[in-house]
Amino acid sequence: MRLVSRLFLGGTLWLTLLTLFVPMLPATARGQTPGQPLPVNPDYAFPNKETPPGVDVNSASLVENANLWNGHTVSFKGEAIGEALIHGNMAWIHVNDDPYMDKSAAAGGALTGYNSGHAIWLPADLARKISVFGDYRHQGDIVKVTGVFNAACPEHGGDMDIHATSLTILRSGYSIEHPASANRGLAAAGLFVLAGGLYGVRRRAKRQGL
Repeated sequence: MRLVSRLFLGGTLWLTLLTLFVPMLPATARGQTPGQPLPVNPDYAFPNKETPPGVDVNSASLVENANLWNGHTVSFKGEAIGEALIHGNMAWIHVNDDPYMDKSAAAGGALTGYNSGHAIWLPADLARKISVFGDYRHQGDIVKVTGVFNAACPEHGGDMDIHATSLTILRSGYSIEHPASANRGLAAAGLFVLAGGLYGVRRRAKRQGL
């Protein structure tokens, strides 16, 4: 009986290891034909032999057909958000091309889905051309970058990015006004009064030894 239990446990362990590690093997090790065409998502743009360098591509197409776009020079347009992260002579910026790049929810735009964009690695001098980055209080500059798309960049830990060599400001960003809300002010005042009342009750209870 012990022998049967050990064999069962050993077989279960091997099956678990095979399930974990077989998908990590190269295609040839899994029995796939070398040079087999990469899958294409026809619902999104993908390159062919006639695709010119610097063609405009959106983030959805780059993600859905990442392996096909890998190594191609592309142009990518969107809103610069967050901030520039300077690393010596180079910098990281993030550019979103979702519906909010024209008018964010903070600026009164409609909620129309999720955020999408790409990390851009570029010379720091190009990053400094951006005057306004998008956040809660700002609609960021709309920029167009051109550079090589990497589906899994070997220089940056296998992350997806674009190594840009040019950046053009298409539209300057601006500040977003957030008028004070009377309802929020009343709610804050009510919470302040409630907190003060609870503090007074607690002090009185301590004095009475409760």
